Amino acid sequence: MKKKVLIMGGSYFIGKKIVDVFCENKYNVFTLNRGTKKQDYENVYNLICDRNDSEQMEKVLSKYKFNIVVDVSALNKAQAEILFKSLNKQELESFVFISSSAVYDVDNLVFPFKENDSLKENAYWTSYGQHKIEAENYYTNNFKNSFTDLIILRPPYVYGENNYAQRESFIFDHICKDRPIIIPNPKTYLQFIYTTDLSNIIIELLKTKKQNISIFNVGNKRPVTIKEWIEYCAEVVGKEAKIIEYDYKAKGRKERDFFPFFDYSNVLDVSKINCIYIEETDFMMGLRNSYDWYLENRDSIFFKENIIHNEDEIFRELEINGIK
Repeated sequence: MKKKVLIMGGSYFIGKKIVDVFCENKYNVFTLNRGTKKQDYENVYNLICDRNDSEQMEKVLSKYKFNIVVDVSALNKAQAEILFKSLNKQELESFVFISSSAVYDVDNLVFPFKENDSLKENAYWTSYGQHKIEAENYYTNNFKNSFTDLIILRPPYVYGENNYAQRESFIFDHICKDRPIIIPNPKTYLQFIYTTDLSNIIIELLKTKKQNISIFNVGNKRPVTIKEWIEYCAEVVGKEAKIIEYDYKAKGRKERDFFPFFDYSNVLDVSKINCIYIEETDFMMGLRNSYDWYLENRDSIFFKENIIHNEDEIFRELEINGIK
């Protein structure tokens, strides 16, 4: 009999790819979301519910017994608690929580960050990271010593098709339009993971004998510098990127005023997960797939007006003319 899996947040980006991979692996897939986005799947049963509404969640989920739950969308302890209390856990074998690298105390750590490094709200991710920590702690405390295995995954930057975060599409757009890309420290390291790889790791971990509580960093084995990443994007597009290195601190600006990443080396130690799963999509292939998606969807991608405004201000400040 097919195992039943519930995917929380299965209609966008990461969740959408996780749904694809579970379907390919012949699971009986359910998603739960608010129903604001048209579903593309005929063989996936979509539960319509607001996960912030405890009464609604209990009413909807009490009818089902899932073998696996993958929580992609929980942002805080309150959402974790509502889901946990609403689930019928009688047949629940595994629970997967997609956390984040934002949980690490990067202000006081040296990269690459390890799973047992200290967690703390940091200056970059602030409350987002703190709330993820609280959600992790809630799930850990409540699944501890239960018959359900808890798997917590901490990815760095996720990339791939359907990425609504303005990251690779932001760079592709600038290169296509011959618009200069303003960057902070070009030697800052970024670590990525392709959505398909993240999804396949989940499938593999479900087959692997684990402890009751397992935490894994997940990410590509090799990080890249900011400058390398842009050059890889340019190679995919087939045009040279115009890169401007900018001393934003001297000008009293923040890096996110003009660039899609924080200026710190967000790099994880992934040796633990690599003992279980070593496959990795070639970075250029993943970027090509991302670029193809961008080309098909660029008319519907709208970049933040304040970012474009800030860029224009910096161009004028640096006396760069002829910007398209």
